[in-house]
Amino acid sequence: MTLGLKRGIVELRPSSENYPTLFEEERARVQQALGSLVLDIQHVGSTSVPGLAGKPILDLTVAVQYVAQMYACVRPLQQLGYTSFGDREGWGEYFFAKGTDDARTHYVHLLPLSHRKWSEYLIFRDVLRQRPDLRDEYQQMKTVLAQQHSGSRTEYTARKGLFVQRVLADFGSLLPRSK
Repeated sequence: MTLGLKRGIVELRPSSENYPTLFEEERARVQQALGSLVLDIQHVGSTSVPGLAGKPILDLTVAVQYVAQMYACVRPLQQLGYTSFGDREGWGEYFFAKGTDDARTHYVHLLPLSHRKWSEYLIFRDVLRQRPDLRDEYQQMKTVLAQQHSGSRTEYTARKGLFVQRVLADFGSLLPRSK
């Protein structure tokens, strides 16, 4: 399974058994580049859920201890080929993309370990891993949205966000975190 998707478009591909290995390879590169600044690196997003179709882009969430350490991570990630978009959403998470505009392959979500988004990424992933019914419901919804909004990733992401928020509201306090 090849990674990469043109920036801005939505195209879902079947889950691949290669995703965990590709994640581990990139995790090791990011860990090496950031060294002791990193507290944890997790595989999140659709490629982290076996059996879930998604965009062929690996999402890594990277935790540091303090907000002040985030800036020190920018240059090392750029040296790995990531483009920094800073805190593009305004919620305290630095976002990075790897690959050209024609073939984005990896995203990094950098934030402090104490940030609520860190837990939300992991809880949502874990719920979908543990609940095939919700995974399948999410996939059906994403398939419809991808057809309706294939040329607008912003609209696609916003619309699927309602499902994410529902899952977090229903399960956020119930599930233990897993690696």
